Amino acid sequence: MKKLNLLTLFLLCLFLCCEKDDVCPASTLTTPHVILIFNDASNIDNSKSVRRLSVIGEDNTVEIISESTTDSIVLPLRFQDTTTFATTRFILTKDADYDTDDDELTVSNQDIIEFSYKPEFVYVSRACGYKSIFNQLEITLEDDGDNWMLYSQILNETVENENEAHVVIYH
Repeated sequence: MKKLNLLTLFLLCLFLCCEKDDVCPASTLTTPHVILIFNDASNIDNSKSVRRLSVIGEDNTVEIISESTTDSIVLPLRFQDTTTFATTRFILTKDADYDTDDDELTVSNQDIIEFSYKPEFVYVSRACGYKSIFNQLEITLEDDGDNWMLYSQILNETVENENEAHVVIYH
């Protein structure tokens, strides 16, 4: 009986001591990713999928996207000191042609894209902590003489949520 009372008291204290925000709800917006959409360079209002796209962060070995045919991607940005601009670079590989006899990749084209931005930390709640938003977004397509990404357009210079695209890549 004494153990039952102690257990009841413990459970009562546990429920009464927890505050509403001790658990971060899944619906809470956290640090957003940058959203890229791909459009046709010859008809800029039309989306155009990239065939067998692979994406890897520069200086990483794990692919973020692996051989996916898609017209949009979501990429993570690094965050660091809020007093300086940060950069994140990605290698995007587009597979162009296949050997129809062997169904093997014969040509691929890698382009490097660099995002520069100023991170800002925003307090969300005690349970969720802080999230980062990214201001003054800039994009650079590194010219290698054989780019499949021809040019870009920034739609939103602040990466604060994942409800809309931030950048258009024309190819």
